[in-house]
Amino acid sequence: MLSAGALIGPMAGSAAANEQTIKVQKSGPGVSREVSLGLNKAIVVDLPEDAHDILVADPSVADAVTRSSRRIYLFGKAVGQTNIFVFGADGNPIVSLDLAIERDITGLQRQLSRFIPDSNIMVEIISDNIVLTGTVRTPQDAARANQLAGIFLKGGEATTRNITAIGDGGDAAIFAEDRQVSQIVNLLDIEGEDQVTLKVTVAEVSRQILKQLGFNTYFQGASGQAAFSSVNPVGLGKALSQTAGLSQFDLGSYNVQAYIRAMEQAGVMRTLAEPTLTAISGEAANFFVGGEFQLVTGQSFADGQITYDYETKEYGIGLEFTPVVLSAGRISLKVRTEVSEPTFDGSVTLSGANTLGGVTVNGIRRREADTAVELPSGGSIVIAGLVRDDVRQVMGGFPGISKIPVLGTLFRSRDFVRSETELVIIATPYLVRPVARNKLARPDDNLNAASDGAANFLGRVNRVYGQMETDLPKGRYHGVVGFIYK
Repeated sequence: MLSAGALIGPMAGSAAANEQTIKVQKSGPGVSREVSLGLNKAIVVDLPEDAHDILVADPSVADAVTRSSRRIYLFGKAVGQTNIFVFGADGNPIVSLDLAIERDITGLQRQLSRFIPDSNIMVEIISDNIVLTGTVRTPQDAARANQLAGIFLKGGEATTRNITAIGDGGDAAIFAEDRQVSQIVNLLDIEGEDQVTLKVTVAEVSRQILKQLGFNTYFQGASGQAAFSSVNPVGLGKALSQTAGLSQFDLGSYNVQAYIRAMEQAGVMRTLAEPTLTAISGEAANFFVGGEFQLVTGQSFADGQITYDYETKEYGIGLEFTPVVLSAGRISLKVRTEVSEPTFDGSVTLSGANTLGGVTVNGIRRREADTAVELPSGGSIVIAGLVRDDVRQVMGGFPGISKIPVLGTLFRSRDFVRSETELVIIATPYLVRPVARNKLARPDDNLNAASDGAANFLGRVNRVYGQMETDLPKGRYHGVVGFIYK
């Protein structure tokens, strides 16, 4: 069987024979040989006796060309499998060749070694599907190997066949529009550590100062009474001031009474939360500690009854993150952290009806950050920060009289509010691995309730006793130690 345009000359045939040549040593019925051939590649088969007839089961997959009676040239034309029978002069079979046409993965193996040098990747091909085995250092190397294999497949077309049927006139009747799509099976093992523990620190310090100084002045005459009082503090629903009698005197037929209103208040708040969470590289994890409360959103009154509308709100400490270990010194983090709690700042009081009381509607104080960063193991970075300084001041008084120097002080009031807040959120990832149980300590190690005598006479609420389950250094510890201390 000869194929036009597929013959090779004597010099080229000699080179091909030296590179890829299969020599069949035995011949006769039952003799078979398995041959693997790359797509669009050729191989030389040397026979032990003269061949007179060659049968190719599927000529669209492979072709056989002869230049002499004892040498056959096999060409891989399409991905697939077929078999070739070779018969001698008397019609007896010489050999049966089971031919498997696959892509030549030598180039892919070479490129993987070039672009991912610190890996040991082996490539196999099964029915035009690539199987990657071996080891790599990081998940990023595994993803790169998968991308290189995808490029090698040229978009995933599994075969070079474009026509599935041919009409009588030789024209294509049916085109292979639904081609088989090659797959990449990634069985690579990652040698590096791929578990990440993320520690997030949320620290906040807030200070608020309130000041109020003013006078309530009453004028009383024959026709009645007129009064002037100081305004409420800025941003507050009611006055925080205390009143004290200042003076009372008469101006002709008028009686004047003045009361001083003065108050100064300062408050400091400190918030510290340190959630910690561990996840596998590439997998998302979330952590939440908190609760729910019913937030009043409205009210209605009917038939002497008040009906409130509620909405469930969550508050607490939350952490969500997705780590990706890029290399031994690089960890990509997608982080979302939140700290929230109910607060009366900006609260609203809903009044009642008739003899029914009202209700105070509080709100939620939230500190939230959502970002993506890259850090080394053990490295820290500030992912969010806030410095806020709010100053509000209101001066109110009786028109005209409050402008009089010195004396006008008795007819005006001053309210002052200052709020200062400093917030910082720090993220620190660690590459971690499991350890033995006795290497870990619990917050309740050696903790037990105090005896009645120690509680009554010494004021103790807990005692330390026994032996810890952890394998920590022996001996007494000096100074402040433990999980929670004061």
